[in-house]
Amino acid sequence: MIDLGRHLARLRLAPRIGLAILLTVIAAYLLNQALRAMIPPPPFLFVQRTWLIDAVAEGTKAARLPAIDRSAQFGQLPAARYLDFTVHRTPPPDDDRGPELGRQLRQSIADRLGLSLDRVRVATRTFDQDNVERSARTTVAIIPELPAMLTAETLASNESSVLGDLLMSVRLDDGTWLSVTQRSRGGPWRHYVRYTFGMLGYLLIIILFSMWIARSIVAPLSRLAAAAEQLGRNHEPTLITGMRLPEYVAIADTFNTMQLRLKRFIDERMGMLAAISHDLRTPLTRLRLMAEYVDDREQRELLLLNVGEMETMVADALAFMAAEARREPIETLDVSALLISLADDFGDMGEDVGYSGPERIDLPCRPIALKRAFSNLIGNGCKYGGAVRIMLDAAPDAVIVDIHDNGAGIPPDQVERAFTPFERLETSRSRETGGSGLGLSISRDIVRGHGGDIDFIWPENGFIVRVTLPRPDSRNMIATRRQAGPSPRS
Repeated sequence: MIDLGRHLARLRLAPRIGLAILLTVIAAYLLNQALRAMIPPPPFLFVQRTWLIDAVAEGTKAARLPAIDRSAQFGQLPAARYLDFTVHRTPPPDDDRGPELGRQLRQSIADRLGLSLDRVRVATRTFDQDNVERSARTTVAIIPELPAMLTAETLASNESSVLGDLLMSVRLDDGTWLSVTQRSRGGPWRHYVRYTFGMLGYLLIIILFSMWIARSIVAPLSRLAAAAEQLGRNHEPTLITGMRLPEYVAIADTFNTMQLRLKRFIDERMGMLAAISHDLRTPLTRLRLMAEYVDDREQRELLLLNVGEMETMVADALAFMAAEARREPIETLDVSALLISLADDFGDMGEDVGYSGPERIDLPCRPIALKRAFSNLIGNGCKYGGAVRIMLDAAPDAVIVDIHDNGAGIPPDQVERAFTPFERLETSRSRETGGSGLGLSISRDIVRGHGGDIDFIWPENGFIVRVTLPRPDSRNMIATRRQAGPSPRS
């Protein structure tokens, strides 16, 4: 037995779109046929002109009877099967601008009844061949004599003997009016129900097949976008499998190959840089030993300072490589406890660091990496801005940490340079303070690896580094907040 679903899944995009269009047309046709069977359109009433005039004459005769006998007499008329007879006091509309057939009928009825022309009125509406399916009333075809042949030109002409509406009225002796019109079967509501269900059905068919095509196109693209996002944030390949459309299978294979090549390229460069950094430690140690034997104190201190800077750069580089090579598992961390602990640690080192925020906020993350990122940022604030205040806030979809110091901060036009590895901003960072230019780069890499980002804010006083981390769930947030100020141990 042929697996139809599997064959459909292997269709290319162009045949799939063509199939969707074909199925839409077929479904719309079947729906239309079903509606025609359940709620047929109004029929056509074919009558001879002489029969119609005689029916009006018979109805006029019955209308002259007393009102109590009038309805019963109308029901016994032979034409009552096809025409409706009613008597009312309101004058009917007088349509002299209708087709010529209406004026001819008016004259013929007046002559047949022996009445003046002003006592007879005929209102007609020309049949619209484009709206025959939408007509809510029986269509009347007046034929002079049988047999007769009705052509398309006759139906579409203004002189047509096919009428969408026909109302013939005669003023009686007591001033009331007899109105004769075609009888509609089933009531006009059937037409509106059929039309409404038809439009809703067509719309539903189009929506369903459009969603099928849109899903076929958008779903694989969403997977590609998610994989690209993961590669950019985690630096780890996310291989895409299970694509069905042949076009997307080729794209996924190419994208997977690109991911593996990028990973291999980065690993090779990282390995080479790590090896160089590691090998530099031995000559740096020899340089430090040699510097100890320099007699000139000023030269010795300068040499040791330069060696110390190089050792710091090597240590930071090795730490950076280790962080890239080792991806620790995701664990639930109390961010509040982490920040309070860091504030206490810096306070023990004599720094003025305070914390304000909730007592507890749990966040799935890599604890060691996140601690390193916050430690770098707080350390920079202490080194270049003096007193530091850590402010934690919990939005419904993110955890926001503001590290506010009293320094001048990084100039807005130097933001991207500040995040460049081994880049130091000479105008705002002195080499005497130490550092290798990797701290901000490592911190942003860690934060972005968690799906967040680092932004800079320049308030009137001081400088703010804002860390935003997305929250998968806000149910564990505790709203109890601490007062702003130094940490308990600082």
